[in-house]
Amino acid sequence: MSTVSTPAAPAPHAPAELPRPAGLLRKLIRRPATVGAIAFFVLMVLAAAAAPLIVGDPNSFVATERLRPPSPAHWFGTDNLGRDGLARVVYGARASLLVGAITCLLTTVIGTAVGIAAGMFRTVDLIVMRIVDGVMSFPVIVLALALMAILGPGLVTVVISMVVVFFPGVARVVRSTALVVSELPMIDAAKSAGAGRWRIFFRYVFPHCTTPVLVQAAIVFTAAVLVESALSFIGAGLPPDVPSWGAALAESRSYLSTAWWMWCFPGLALIGTVLSVNIVIDASRDILDPREADK
Repeated sequence: MSTVSTPAAPAPHAPAELPRPAGLLRKLIRRPATVGAIAFFVLMVLAAAAAPLIVGDPNSFVATERLRPPSPAHWFGTDNLGRDGLARVVYGARASLLVGAITCLLTTVIGTAVGIAAGMFRTVDLIVMRIVDGVMSFPVIVLALALMAILGPGLVTVVISMVVVFFPGVARVVRSTALVVSELPMIDAAKSAGAGRWRIFFRYVFPHCTTPVLVQAAIVFTAAVLVESALSFIGAGLPPDVPSWGAALAESRSYLSTAWWMWCFPGLALIGTVLSVNIVIDASRDILDPREADK
């Protein structure tokens, strides 16, 4: 009697691993748009870091040089007070990037800690997340203005306002990831093996939150740069003696047609910085997506 042979079952497909930082960078540089975005952002960072070496005092002015168009003496022209436009843009990059970087760092640390604590401890979740929901119910600009009115103007106040405004979003994203991870079988196995909460946190929960945290950190950076510029535009951001892209755009409102360079170069710097970071965020999100790992 003949026997029918059954085909062997295919081996289970192992879950794809997310690319490591070196692999992520190699995939990013294969995309021309991403390379251009990274180059522009690095250029802005280098210009901001070397501002005292490449431009003069942004607040010095010459009354006879008011509203001069771009020229070899003033590459970005001069403003309504006779201040050099290039120096204002470069020092504005220094202020905006500094606010964005500090806000990004503090928001990521606080939001990650709150989100993971809410995902692992039900009591913390019930209390803290209701506070987070209440903060997120306010519009960003309105809440930032309220905090600025309470705390007063200044760089520290701007950063504190940004952190209060943006950390709830990071906390919610991290919490949702931590809740998913806490229900995985590996967590139950670790508890059965006698692993403590801190070991479970550092060994299992936190590594799974790395990708959403990095994406949220980049988003917070761009949002902080935009909100800082918006606050400076309406006169509620950095002090008047600190150059800012938003303040430069506000000063150019009376000269939109007669001195186009006053709004063009600060606007291009702001748009280019935000757009470059967003391009890198989108590319990184596509690469870090587990569904793309097999491609």
